[in-house]
Amino acid sequence: MVTTIPWRHGLLLAALPLIGCDTLNAPIPAVPPPDLRIVITTQRDYPTPGEAKIHAENLAKVPIRDADDLGGGKYRMVLVCPDVVTCREAAQRIANDRTFALGVDAENPTTRQKIPIKPTREQSR
Repeated sequence: MVTTIPWRHGLLLAALPLIGCDTLNAPIPAVPPPDLRIVITTQRDYPTPGEAKIHAENLAKVPIRDADDLGGGKYRMVLVCPDVVTCREAAQRIANDRTFALGVDAENPTTRQKIPIKPTREQSR
């Protein structure tokens, strides 16, 4: 049995896989200041990025949006803050809880910094 489809439908079906390819390579949009995009490496994998977001939000004490699972216990999120200092302090609170986070990277458009940049004397003991 041979089925035929109109050429317009065949063209559409052939183009569908190509449409998804372009979205995979799309750059990550910039975050407007003073919000801060962070990548958290957690002690364990969470079933959903939403659960990791809730835990991070409780630690940070600021709203968090756009939680993405990067795999391997890494989650990208955006801290929503009224100013830069508040965002840095929120990221530091997440980094200080070693039962949750192995590390926190702050993504800047120009640089990428580890938080904490330098551990305190108490943290290194």
